[in-house]
Parts: sequence; structure tokens; C-alpha cells
Amino acid sequence: MFRGGARTLLVGALAVAVAGCTVSATPTSTPAPSATVNSERGPVMLAVPDVNATAWTKLAATWNSTHPTEPVTIRLLSADPTVRHDQLVQDAQAKNGENTIVALDSAWIAEFAVNGWVQSLNADDFATQTMLPGPAAAGTSNRVRYGYPVTAEASVLYYRKDLLARVGAKVPKTWAELGAVCDQVRAQPETSTNCYGTGLRTSESLTENVIEAINAAGGSVLDTAGQPSLGTAEAAVGVDRLVTAVKSGTVTTDALTWDDAEAADAFAQGKLIFVRGALVNARLFEAGDGTSAVAGRVGVAGLVGPGGAAVPNAGGLQLSLSASGRNDATAADVIRWLGSDAGQRELLASGFAPVQAGLYQDAAVAKQVPTMPVFAAALTAARPLPNTAHYAEVSQLMATSLAPVVAGKEQAVTVLPDLQNRLVELLK
Repeated sequence: MFRGGARTLLVGALAVAVAGCTVSATPTSTPAPSATVNSERGPVMLAVPDVNATAWTKLAATWNSTHPTEPVTIRLLSADPTVRHDQLVQDAQAKNGENTIVALDSAWIAEFAVNGWVQSLNADDFATQTMLPGPAAAGTSNRVRYGYPVTAEASVLYYRKDLLARVGAKVPKTWAELGAVCDQVRAQPETSTNCYGTGLRTSESLTENVIEAINAAGGSVLDTAGQPSLGTAEAAVGVDRLVTAVKSGTVTTDALTWDDAEAADAFAQGKLIFVRGALVNARLFEAGDGTSAVAGRVGVAGLVGPGGAAVPNAGGLQLSLSASGRNDATAADVIRWLGSDAGQRELLASGFAPVQAGLYQDAAVAKQVPTMPVFAAALTAARPLPNTAHYAEVSQLMATSLAPVVAGKEQAVTVLPDLQNRLVELLK
């Protein structure tokens, strides 16, 4: 999930680093069953997003090699967060028991907890003291743990270091600097590359971009009491800055038709100078199989926003026990293994950002990955998405209401008050 900056992005270096410093990653059963977990053992189904499917298959094979009577089967769901969320909700409501372990986006924990779709996890049995505090906290709802973090996520800025070097430009630290660099690069002969890409299609991608813009302006979607706060001047400023970036051409108008995955694909095809991307995009950009047109020419830096320094959204996957699954004792062991140092090293080698804090300070990893501080800083600066059991509905309302604003067809000052009222009604 990392990417970087020496000769290649972080992914290749991670594989080397982890191979060089990994202690035995052989999964072992942890004899500490939670009080909420039954004693059944046997085959389990792990439902994950179809992102880096090869890595999940490899992880399952590692477990299965030492647990032939308790194998893990990987069920791949849509990589699109909205589609995947709806599928998991349908499965939970049907109570068909197909899934034993579900990989939830951090923002969904409260919803799945309040509806009784996932089980609570005994905090003593699912320790998080050595994990990054953000992902660890994101797995709780009302101070009860329902998710065990296994991957971390925060947006960063990918850039074409070859194009910046061509014009002697430094990596931008503000939105204004980014626009100026694009002007320099695009002024060169035979350069038709667009400036900056991100996902602004009516989707979860648009919602997250808007939230980052509002946070960077000093606003928030929900206040400290959990009430909507989109009627503030800061919220309007944040949205307007994003709108201005699109109008000025700093953000390509193609972004209005993209989600984040499509923006990443455009960057990998060499169509962009900069892209706002997830940590996991590194594997796509540095693919050595010829599918990436920019491999070896990509750098990574802290995300900048419309108002200067950005406030990335904190994300990542939490593993939860389905309320209707079987063989929970085995499932609990699988979850603990994936969150352990050994399991995290396996995930790290496969390109995922770890949640074990010690890996960001590991000397062998740091030697091979000089950009590790960039990712650590992004995760430290990141702010959780709105904490509400209605997050999916909040996201949909925000995306549908603000899409015309970002496209320049409506004004934030007129749309935000109505959106505020609708969110107040939703969260009563």
C-alpha cells in the first residue's frame, strides 16, 4: 500500500525489506477465546474487497498450510465501497451465515454494531496496545470493540518526479504551488498531461474529497456532539475551494466522471502529473508487468488541499466476526493472526499498510523504504470519517447534494443549508 521515492515506489522495497526482517510468520492459534466467541472450530469464510486479491489468496494459503482442518476461504466482494457495503448489509440481514469474518471499512463499524450484525470482541483477547491509535480506536463503537484493525489508510499525493525534474520544480506543499508546477510542466513542448486527478463522481469518492476539503478549511461534517455542522462558514469555504480548483483546471474536469480507482488508473496510464491516491495504489503505479506507464517515475508526498495543508481521511480495514457465522473460535484466531506482528509483516510484504506501530520504526524496513515517514505522517494527520451508524446514508446525501456544486452548476451557499437540515433529520 505504500509507494515511495528512491528508485522505485515503496512496494518493491517493502517486499525486500520485509523478506529481510521477517520473523517466522507461521500462523498459530492463540489460546485466548473471547467470552463472546463460541468454541466451534472449522472452516471459515473471509469476505474482503477485491483489491489486491492475490495477496489475500496468499495469506489464506499461509494459514491453510498449518491448519488443514480449519481452512480460510477468501470471498472477494466489489472493490467499490458502496457496492460492497450494500452486499454486506444484505448478507447480514439475510442471516445466511455465509460469511464468518467480514472486512469492514472503519466508517461502517458503528452501523454494523448497532444493528447486531457483528459480534463484540473482548478487549483483553484482541489487544491493540501496540497498534496505531487511530485504527485501534476506529474499531470501537460506544467504547466496545467490534472490529480488529489489520490495514491502515490515508490519502497521499503521488507525483511524476520525472516531469517535475524536467522543469526543476520542487514538490508542492500548497494548492497554489501545485497549480504553478502544473503550469510549468504543461508549458513544455509535447506535454498534454492533465494536472491533478481525484474521484469527484457522485460516489463515496466525492464524499471523501469534500470531507477533506471541509476539514482543511477548519470545518467538519459533524461537531463534537455528533451533530451536523455543514451550515458553517468553514464548510462553505472548503467546498468553494474545491469548486474553484475544478473551475481553474487544477483539478481536471475528467475527475467529475471518475471515482478514486479510475483516477488512479489515469495516473498509471501517464495522463496526470499529480493524483490524490490511497496507499494501496502504489502497487498499481509500480507494477513491473507493463501495465503501468509510470513505473519507476513516481514520487510520494503529503497530500495538499485547496486551502494548503490537507487533512486526509483515516481509513483501513477492520475484521469483524459475523453474528450469523460458524466456527468463531477459528475465526478469532485468524483475526488475531492477521493483526499480530507476524501477520502484519505478511500483509506489509503484500503491499498493505500495517497497523502495528513498530513496523514504521523497524530498522530493516526503514533502510529499504526511505519514504516511510511520509506514510507515518499521513496516518498521524488523518482524521476519521464521521462517526455515525448512518454513515452510508450521510455519504450518499452528501454526494448527491454536492455533485452539482462541485461541477459548478449550483452554489455551495445555497445547497449546504438544505443538506444540513436533511442531515439533522437523518440523525435525530
